[in-house]
Amino acid sequence: MRGLPVKTRMLQCLCCLLVIGGLSASAVRIPAETGLSADPAEAASGSPGVIVPAPSGSPGSTVTAAPAAPPDAPAAAPGLDASTGQATAPADAAPSDAAPADAPPADDTAQDDSLKGKPVVSSQGLEPAGVPGTWHLVFDEEFNTLNPAVWTPYWFNDCDPKSKMNGVKTCSSNVTVANGEAVLQLSDSDSGALLSTNPKDGVSGHVGFQYTTGYVEARIYFPGTCSGGIYNWPAWWSTGQSYPKTGEIDVAEPLAGNMTTVYHSASGGELGSAIVGCWAGGYHTYGVHRMAGVNDIYFDGRRVYSYASQDGNAPHYLILNVGLNPNQRTFGPAGAIKVDWVRAWQ
Repeated sequence: MRGLPVKTRMLQCLCCLLVIGGLSASAVRIPAETGLSADPAEAASGSPGVIVPAPSGSPGSTVTAAPAAPPDAPAAAPGLDASTGQATAPADAAPSDAAPADAPPADDTAQDDSLKGKPVVSSQGLEPAGVPGTWHLVFDEEFNTLNPAVWTPYWFNDCDPKSKMNGVKTCSSNVTVANGEAVLQLSDSDSGALLSTNPKDGVSGHVGFQYTTGYVEARIYFPGTCSGGIYNWPAWWSTGQSYPKTGEIDVAEPLAGNMTTVYHSASGGELGSAIVGCWAGGYHTYGVHRMAGVNDIYFDGRRVYSYASQDGNAPHYLILNVGLNPNQRTFGPAGAIKVDWVRAWQ
């Protein structure tokens, strides 16, 4: 450009700059009809990634596509995915604190329902293990406190000789609730313990709980040893308002130290089965699936006994108690049953 006037050379330089700038801008501009757009975050960092539409079924989400590696690119460094070039989390990375997508909402009404005397309904979406069917949890007692509107800690009259069960008076002083457990013990050979959800026991303010069909289960520690048997005469059972017409389901009832399950029919007959295995000295779940005319008994999520019922699926309330077995008696905490929770599903 030698020999041209200075002004002319300046104009030529300016035109060149404008052309170069226009080409650079067109190189990064992505036509709208492609559905692609530049990622501002990657543009700022210098990474040439783009946002591509998410697969169908994931509306509103996007996936960042990594730039293709040249054919002779070396293997990815540690901490990078060789196929994508993206950073990967170490194997021992701490999990995210964010709640999972399917986490249930918090239940703000459980405490209010408890105070009103209604059975405490869980928001945890729990289901009974091993029992077929689609279930809705309708009752969940975790024994964080003893709710007197649901449970009565004696059989009709507190520590009254006229209100005995399994050979002993039922005394509220032998029932304690602490650390998420209900503990029922014998204090002597004449004084035991009981918890009942009978809504018609005459106790003022007691609402209780009953079920007809569905599944009820409790997680219980029965004291004793595998070789010596289960102590005392404890039981987890349900019954109706007009025995024997409305039947009795003894889900788990250690007799003479051996675990059994027994049904008292409307005719006064009994059906029972001894459950093989050691059920002493550990926590296990014991439940009954009550259907129209049939009861299935489950221990630890396994069906162990099934029989025809004769009670017309009359409403049953729940009972936990410990009475006296003269040959296996153990007083105080050493002979106590511990109940972690009681639940019912429909």
